[in-house]
Parts: sequence; C-alpha cells; structure tokens
Amino acid sequence: PRAAAERAVDHSPADGGQSTLISLLLACSARIALVDPPDSRSSRLPAPDGDLAVRPARRLTLLRGGGADGWEQIGARPVSIDEERVFAGRAFPMTLSPLLSGRTTLTEWAAEHRETLLQLVRENGAVLLRGFGGMETPQGFSDFVMGLRLEEFGMGCSAAPRTEVAPGVFTANEAPPQEKIPFHHEMAQCEDKPAFLFFYCEFPAQTGGATPIIPSNAVATHLREAHPAVAQRLAARGIRYARTLPAQDDPLSPIGKSWRTSFNTDTRQGAEAAMAAAGTTWRWHGNGDLYTETKQMPALVVDGRSGKEMFYNAVIAAITGWEDGRNDPLKAIRYGDGEELDGEAVAALLETGEWMAAHRVAFAWQSGDVLIIDNQAAMHSRETFTPPRRILASLWGEALRRPEGRAEPERQSSR
Repeated sequence: PRAAAERAVDHSPADGGQSTLISLLLACSARIALVDPPDSRSSRLPAPDGDLAVRPARRLTLLRGGGADGWEQIGARPVSIDEERVFAGRAFPMTLSPLLSGRTTLTEWAAEHRETLLQLVRENGAVLLRGFGGMETPQGFSDFVMGLRLEEFGMGCSAAPRTEVAPGVFTANEAPPQEKIPFHHEMAQCEDKPAFLFFYCEFPAQTGGATPIIPSNAVATHLREAHPAVAQRLAARGIRYARTLPAQDDPLSPIGKSWRTSFNTDTRQGAEAAMAAAGTTWRWHGNGDLYTETKQMPALVVDGRSGKEMFYNAVIAAITGWEDGRNDPLKAIRYGDGEELDGEAVAALLETGEWMAAHRVAFAWQSGDVLIIDNQAAMHSRETFTPPRRILASLWGEALRRPEGRAEPERQSSR
C-alpha cells in the first residue's frame, strides 16, 4: 500500500489534489476487494453521472484500514464505535473524527474535503461524523449540506409528516415517539429517490431514539439464501405499493402526510394530474381520503456502481409499519402484476424483517453527530424513544458537476 501511495503522489493531476487524495486513501487501505455482479435478473440502479461517478462491477472498493498519511491530509481519521458491525469484511458505518478538535468547523472541513467525503460515503454506504463541532443550529446544518454542492431534492413524495426548519433542512419523521419506523430505502415507493440522506442530532432522546442502519446488499443476500423462491418471484415480478392518504395531514400517523401536501395542490385535479404522470392508479373515498396504488416497481435491484444486488424497496416498512385507521399493512404490498402476495412471500418478508432487526447497527446519538447515508446502498429506520429528541434530516440528489473553468451558479433552496 505504501508503494502504491507513493506512485499516486508522483502522478498527481492538476485538479487541486482531490483525485490524488482519493487515490492515496484507496492505496493506503489495508484491504482491497473485488466485487462480482450478482444474478442479472434483478433490476438495475443506474450509476451516477456527476463528478463522483465510478465504474460498475469489479472495481476496487475502499475498505476501512490503515494509511495514516492519507488521513492526515484531510485532518480526520476513522475511529471505532461500540455499536458498529462488520459486513463483508468492513466496519459499518465508517466513523470519522477530527485529528485535532476545534481547529475547524464541520462545515468548513466538509466543504474543503467534499469530494473525498462523498466518495467515502459511496464506498462505505454510511459515514458517521462525530466530534467535529461548530454546528449547533438548524441553520448551521443547512450551511453544511449546502456547502456540499448536491442536486436539490424535494420532499413531496415522502409519506412522513415533516416541518422545514431551515433551507433544505426538515424535522425527521414526526410520527409519535412510541411508533417504531421500520427499515426502508428513502422514498423507494416514489418515481424519484434521493441519492444522499443526512441526519443531524441537535439533542438525543432520554432513552432509545436510535436511527438503525443496515447494508441493503446484506439483506438481499439473506433473502436469496433463506428464501430463494420468494426472492426470485420478487425479482421477476416486482411490487406495487398501496396506501390511503388522508385529506389533511395526520401527525399521529407515521404515514400521515395528506394528498394535498404530497402533491402540493389543493385540488383533486392537481393530485390526479400528478398521479397520472407517475403511473399511479387511484380511488377517492367519500370523506376526501385518497387510495393510491403505484405502478410496478422493482424489489431487488443491482447497483450499477458496484454490481451488488440491493433490497431496494420499502417493503418491510410497508408490511410492518404502514398501519393507521386508513391502512392495513398486510395489504400495502402486491406483486407488480397486481396479484396479492402469497402466504409464503409474506412469511419470508416478515422473517427478513426479524433478521434485519437482529443484525442492525443502532448507535446512540450524540449531540452534534451527522450521519450521511448512500440511499442506494443502506437502509434506515427509527426506534421508539423517550422525548425530547431532535433529529433533523436533509435529502439531496447527486453531486453537481462543476463546468471546466466556471464557477457553479449561486443556488437558493426552493424546498
């Protein structure tokens, strides 16, 4: 690794050193693995086309490991936390802390090392930033995410009730604290999905309140091994999501966002136009509620960047958590052809949910923590908690590409 690192330095490009630094961190890693593409019958997630695009299957994958010289260049280092687990030979999540506390704020550090940070998120699925300091308010969190120069992403399709507290920053799901939110990929039931999720802990709960995470590839692998027939049916037939949206926001439900808020309209005509454009079918109830059923969507997909199969959906959340006075969770998922899930599939998915709960990473939040999730590679959930608790969320698209020799235009959040 040291010889490779020296070669990387000797051949540094004229791009401000970012490519060299990433190469150095890759070379200094103690372990390097090759990944092979799984069963090609799964759907595919496209690789990003921004300035962080990487090659698909059989690429070198960055893993946790040595290389002090590389970490010194970015002023941070990987540390272990008690709750981390090892998946496919690497610790999850990667946790970064500053080499010298108080020297710079997290916002300044992240802006300076933006490309390296986002690449580490891509390579590890989730990165926890702990101990940096300098970000005590929602506006500070907003400045941090804005400084990473990512594509803006709207909150419209999210099923969760949320409140915007700063540009690009929202409360996390405002469901009651006694409601557990099961594992899911953010907005997997939507046509457009965010690329990155950011969570910021303003202050943790008295008890509970973790945001558990798990690599999606590990879940897909378990389903394939434990329930191969069900996995094959889901991969071949896809799924549909069924949900009834209330006429007005329901803060007592984890899926209580109204159709008015979801489609940003006060009229049925506006909602119907949005649903028709997305391929969603619908039925109005007499009380103004709206039953919706999505078009056929994938349940298992291959990540175009890594070649790994992902359990890229919100199925577990739907069949175990989409429950309120309007919705029965066991009716929330159908096969993509419209047929109801068979008993074997329901049992397999429930068992997979139990496996996920047993293998999740649920670290205790600390004030000032920031968790960044690659939404294509990792799933997240929320545990019950004793309030007060304040976790803020921010959803973004891919990294923006800076035109050669030109500055990026100034942007204002429209969310």
